[in-house]
Amino acid sequence: MHHCMFALLNNYVYICPNKANIFSMESIASFANLTSHLSQVNCRKRMAVANAVDSHTLEAVLQAVESGIVEAYLIGDVASIESPELFEHNPSPFIHIIDKPDVVEATLEAVRMVKSGEADILMKGLVNTDILLRAILDKEKGLLPAGKVLSYTAALEIPKYHKLLFFTDPVVIPSPNLVQRTAMINYSIETARKFGILKPKIALIHATEVANPKIQYMQDYMDIKEEWRNGMFGDVILDGPLDIFLALDKERGSIKNVPTPVLGDADILIFPNFECANTFYKGLSLFADAEMAGLLQGTDKPVVLTSRSESIQSKFYSIAMACVLA
Repeated sequence: MHHCMFALLNNYVYICPNKANIFSMESIASFANLTSHLSQVNCRKRMAVANAVDSHTLEAVLQAVESGIVEAYLIGDVASIESPELFEHNPSPFIHIIDKPDVVEATLEAVRMVKSGEADILMKGLVNTDILLRAILDKEKGLLPAGKVLSYTAALEIPKYHKLLFFTDPVVIPSPNLVQRTAMINYSIETARKFGILKPKIALIHATEVANPKIQYMQDYMDIKEEWRNGMFGDVILDGPLDIFLALDKERGSIKNVPTPVLGDADILIFPNFECANTFYKGLSLFADAEMAGLLQGTDKPVVLTSRSESIQSKFYSIAMACVLA
């Protein structure tokens, strides 16, 4: 087996079968730290890619294979591969091509491999998201356990911010209820801890720091803070409502003279809805050269789900993020 037995960071360790070395590390503050660490661990995860025929997905997968972090199973219509020369010039024992011309059948096979334990990670290739989600949500053959909330957690590397920033949910849940928000926070905490952040700082984001009771989601924020005070989220720092300046910029936040333990050092942002989260990351990607990695959460195994418009690097970083969580 090529997958690691454990994938925990900071005070924890990676342990890989047949490896004499045990690697420990500090918290991961950038995607460069992430890929460097995974390369040093030299412990490939097995990844099933649904309809892996588009060049952006293929290039990201090849980069992950060449970096030593995955063994890839490319499932799809071989005749439709956009850049076959990628494989003709880069033969690798860690790339396996499974010819499934029908997109739905290719997707079901990729999900089956992950469900059965033949793969550790599922990745979306050139598949409509609704087809992939239908397979993931299938009650008998899918990857979402009963009672779990399906959400999306992302990591953002912003050139002007001093560490990786996790946030949720820019993709899946339009207007989360309290149960969904609580699950989203728990997923984000779990993700941050896998990146070695033992006591993450969480900001509940709003336009200002004023708690307006007329706003629908504000009661959720108040309930979440009460849950936190009662110890529901474990050893974390949580505050809100906070605006982006208070959460991410110590200098500008200090001007507002609002006492908050998160000031300018948030690890996790919880947004009111997915319009806010989506606009936040796309604006930073477009105008500030930010790079994002993201995964579906709540599933049995990590699911790399990125749009075709995402950069090759973003897809590669999402694969690397999945390797830490798998």
